Amino acid sequence: MGKRATVQMVALVFGAIYLLAGILGFFNHALLGIFQVNLLHNLVHVAIGLGGLAAASSVANSRTFGQIAGGILLLLGLIGIGIANPFGLLYIGGSDIALHLVTGGVLAYFGFAAPVSTRSS
Repeated sequence: MGKRATVQMVALVFGAIYLLAGILGFFNHALLGIFQVNLLHNLVHVAIGLGGLAAASSVANSRTFGQIAGGILLLLGLIGIGIANPFGLLYIGGSDIALHLVTGGVLAYFGFAAPVSTRSS
């Protein structure tokens, strides 16, 4: 296999995790007993996951994924601080806020600021 930039690995790993969380959420509305999810929340997770997996094919796509998904997750985390259930559609509270802020921050960092480095895959 060729070399893959760190930002591509981040997109791949976060994409896989979010896709898995989105799928599992359809079967259990309390992921790991601490993250409350509903249909819309699961669809957002699946979309982010598929986006990450698709974006991992190139550095440019991975950076764009980090910018967009990171921005969305940071926004959801910030909204959750002020409004636990915005518009009655999507519950964002406690552990969800922390998760979205941390993962959004990591993705945004790799989307906007991280230097491009490669590693053997």
